[in-house]
Amino acid sequence: MSTNTNPAEIINGDSCDLLWGTEAIGKAINRNSRQVFHLISTGALKAVQKKGGRWVASRSALLRELGA
Repeated sequence: MSTNTNPAEIINGDSCDLLWGTEAIGKAINRNSRQVFHLISTGALKAVQKKGGRWVASRSALLRELGA
């Protein structure tokens, strides 16, 4: 494991495709945080859930939902 790896991205030694927060989700779908929050609040992003007070989504589920 390299020293610049974010510990939140590693679970049991495997890479995790979870995106935590609207900023990370927005980077994955080429939107800003405010646009992501709007998509969540209108129900347009069903792959996003709120866990522990933060928005989280699986990158693969999110891209599959958007047809990418």
